[in-house]
Amino acid sequence: MNDGFEVDFFSDSRYEELTAEISYKGQILCQLNKDKGVDSIEIEFFSDSRILAETVVMKFPVDDFLKILEQTKEELIG
Repeated sequence: MNDGFEVDFFSDSRYEELTAEISYKGQILCQLNKDKGVDSIEIEFFSDSRILAETVVMKFPVDDFLKILEQTKEELIG
């Protein structure tokens, strides 16, 4: 998407509603879901969820992360 972030929207069997997964440089970072409503979007963080050929340093500007979180939340709400 931007600055190394990618967002994938999909249906996860653990949730009733659509979910969004945010990755950074190919490594899963977190997943957002709206099962508790659009005013209560939840975020779940992951660590080392994918085995990649190269180690990804999970270090990035806070503003970039907040921006991608807000964009993803808005798209998830639709």
